[in-house]
Amino acid sequence: MSESNQKLTQDFFLHFQTTRSELTSRLEGLESSLATSNALEQISRDVAKLRKELTDATSFLPSYDQRQCELRLKETESLLENLRASAAPKPKFSFKRKANPVSTTSIVPLATLPPNHSATVSAPSLVSDVVTEVTRASNLALMGHSHHYLTLSSLPPMRAAQASDLAISDLDHCIVNLLRSPKDSGAAASSSQFTALHARNIRDSVLILPHIDGSVLLHDLTRCVIILGCHQFRMHTSSDVDVYLAVSSKPIIEHCKNTRFTHYPSHLHSSDQSTAESKHTAVQDFSHIRATPSPNWLVLPDDRRIPDSEWPVNPVNGQDDLETLLHTLLPNA
Repeated sequence: MSESNQKLTQDFFLHFQTTRSELTSRLEGLESSLATSNALEQISRDVAKLRKELTDATSFLPSYDQRQCELRLKETESLLENLRASAAPKPKFSFKRKANPVSTTSIVPLATLPPNHSATVSAPSLVSDVVTEVTRASNLALMGHSHHYLTLSSLPPMRAAQASDLAISDLDHCIVNLLRSPKDSGAAASSSQFTALHARNIRDSVLILPHIDGSVLLHDLTRCVIILGCHQFRMHTSSDVDVYLAVSSKPIIEHCKNTRFTHYPSHLHSSDQSTAESKHTAVQDFSHIRATPSPNWLVLPDDRRIPDSEWPVNPVNGQDDLETLLHTLLPNA
């Protein structure tokens, strides 16, 4: 994604979340008995305007963001329709001739269905689907490990100069160190060029990652420490996570709690990567669209950072040693 598209995406997503939150608050504030037709009509126009803005934004929004915005807007539209139905005057009782039964197998023309028709799918399942699709398509994946120290050699071999998305999922009590060391050579070392990162369902683990050329999307992390650099950072439905980050755009979190951000450790940073303009403390919380500071994240104090000498950049042998090290490094839940 180009830098201009990143800025457009972030600006639109913030506008969308703020507007939708305001519309939802207005709808929830209207009791059905007090919901006048004028009030509902005004909200209906505003919802339609937001729908048009979302349609116009599909030219630059990534598919994941389109689906998330579509889901949220459908929730608001459903709330509006329910309120309109409950506020409508009840018809008077009268005897009517029984109508002929209508076939329940009528075929609805495909053209009448809205794009990305998925109103009955919950957001978490969409998140899982997105990451699963990426995992299946990726040539590089770390999946299904428990109590292991994982390195570049744990990845499938790749041809020299080949780049790929990286998928990490279903880890428990692991240390992942994908920094290149002098011992790395050949295919394993060349695979350290990652174009994007998608990660989900990681618990009680430490991830030490290099700079990612593109975006990072994290879901369902619990009690983790993660080091990485990237152009765009997104984290969803995660808790008790310390993020050591170098990022060129504002990080985004949603449905997260007890997250702490700090800068990427300088001693682990490559000489050709700059952290001078990192925006790791300019976090946007899309679950807290208010003027007050978000209670879901804070800046990790310097005296709570992991000392440079304690990062597990060398392989750990034995489960007991791994457990001891994780107990020292992981944040307290």
